[in-house]
Amino acid sequence: MGSHHKAREEIKQLLKTEAFGTPPSSKSHLVSLGDLGAYGSAGTTQSFELAREYLDGFGIGYNLVTGNHDLEGMDEFKTDRENFKVFKEIFEVEGENGQFSTQIAPNVLLVGLSTERFRDNKWSSHEVYISGKQLDWFQDVLNRHPSEDGWNIIVFSHAPPMGSGLRVLNSVHVRNTCAWLNHAQIPSSRRAFHRLARQHGGVVAWFSGHFHLSHDYDDSISMQRGLHPGSTTAFVQVGVIGDKSTRDGRRQSRVLSCDSDMLRIFTLNHHHQTESERRKPRLDLEIPLSMAKRARLAAMGSLPSPLPVPETERISEEDNVWFWAKTPQQDDGCYLPEAVGGSMVDQGVEGAICWWHMANGAVLGVHDGLLVEYDSETHAPVGLLVDKEDMIGRHVHIDPDGETVRLIPLNTEGPEESIELRPEKDGSYFQQFQENKWKRHLKKKAQIAPQEVSS
Repeated sequence: MGSHHKAREEIKQLLKTEAFGTPPSSKSHLVSLGDLGAYGSAGTTQSFELAREYLDGFGIGYNLVTGNHDLEGMDEFKTDRENFKVFKEIFEVEGENGQFSTQIAPNVLLVGLSTERFRDNKWSSHEVYISGKQLDWFQDVLNRHPSEDGWNIIVFSHAPPMGSGLRVLNSVHVRNTCAWLNHAQIPSSRRAFHRLARQHGGVVAWFSGHFHLSHDYDDSISMQRGLHPGSTTAFVQVGVIGDKSTRDGRRQSRVLSCDSDMLRIFTLNHHHQTESERRKPRLDLEIPLSMAKRARLAAMGSLPSPLPVPETERISEEDNVWFWAKTPQQDDGCYLPEAVGGSMVDQGVEGAICWWHMANGAVLGVHDGLLVEYDSETHAPVGLLVDKEDMIGRHVHIDPDGETVRLIPLNTEGPEESIELRPEKDGSYFQQFQENKWKRHLKKKAQIAPQEVSS
C-alpha cells in the first residue's frame, strides 16, 4: 500500500492549493471506481476494511461503486448477495444495488452505478453487470434532473458503456465479453447506457476504469455528440494508483474542478520521480456548464475537445502498446460498405484493417490479427469469432450468401483445413471463450474432494 498512501498524501496536499484552477474548498469529494482489493484477497471482508481505512484517510466525503473484483471473495462468501451485503455494510452504502447520487454544486449531480454479480454471470465473472432495476433507477434520476433545467450529470461506473469510444483491449476484455457495461447481455441491454447519455443532453462526463490503462493515449478521453443541440458527453478513462496494477507502467488519478462556469478535468501523475513533476497537474479538458453556452459553441461549429497529450507523455499508435480503438472508415484499406460476399482481400499488408457488413446486419473486421465482431449501432467491438491462433496462416472469405465466413489457408505450408463460421440464432458471430470463474472454482473443489476422502 506504500504507493497508495504516497499518492493519497499528494492529492491531499494539492487540494489545499489552487493547482486545479479554483481556490481551496471544503466541498472536495472523492469517488472510487472499484476493484479495491489485491490479487488473492479481492472481495473479502479484510480487503473492504482495509479499503475503508484508506478512503477515510482522505478526510473528505466520498462515494464508491463496485468493480468486478469486489465480489470475488469466493472462499469467504458462497453467493453474490452475501458478498454484496458485506460490501454495503462496511462502506455504509445506502443504494440497494450499490448505486449513488450526490449533488456537489448547484445543478451538478454525481451518479454512480455498481456491478451486482460475479458468481451469477452466465459467462465471464468479470462482466460489469447493471441490473434492470438499477438501470430503471438511473433513468429515473436522469428524468428528474433534465438538461432543460440546467442540470449537469457526471456518471461513474467501473467499466465504460459500449459506444464510449475509449481504448479497449481486444485480446483481453473484448475476447472475454467483459469490456462494456452488460457486455454479454442482449444488444438492447448493452446499448442502453450510451443511448441514455445521448438522449438526456446533460450527461457531460462519464468516468470509468477497468482497463488499467493510463491517460496518455489520444483516446483516453472520447467526446460523443448527444441528440440535443450542443450536447456532448466526455467519456473518460481513469488510470490506477498502485504500481502492481498498471498495464503500461503509468500511475494516475483524475481530478475534476468545478466553478460556476466550467468543469475542468485534470491528470495527476503518481509515477514521475521528481517532486516538481508529481505536483504539476495536467489540464486535459474544459467543459462549459451552461447548456446554452455549449449550444452557442455548437452553432459556431465548436464543441469541447480534449487538449492534446504532450508529446513527451503521449503513447501513440506507432508505439503499438495496446489496441487502438477504431470504427469502420472508407480509407481503412479493404472496407466493404455494403457488399455482402466477395473474394479474399489482402489482409497480410502491414496495417491493413478490413471490414465486412454481413447480410443480417452484423459487422465483422480484421484488426491486429484478430477477427472481431462489432456492434452495428455503435461500431464498438463486442467479441472475437476465433482465437488469434486460428487466424494465423488463414485469410477471411465471405461467401456469396452474405452469412458464411470461411477462414481459408493461405498456402500448403500453413494449416490444412478451412474453418467455417455462421451466425448464431440471435444473429451474432462472436464466441464465448471464458468460463465463469465461480464455476471453475466449484469444479476444482469437486476434483480435490474425492482425493482427500481416498487419502
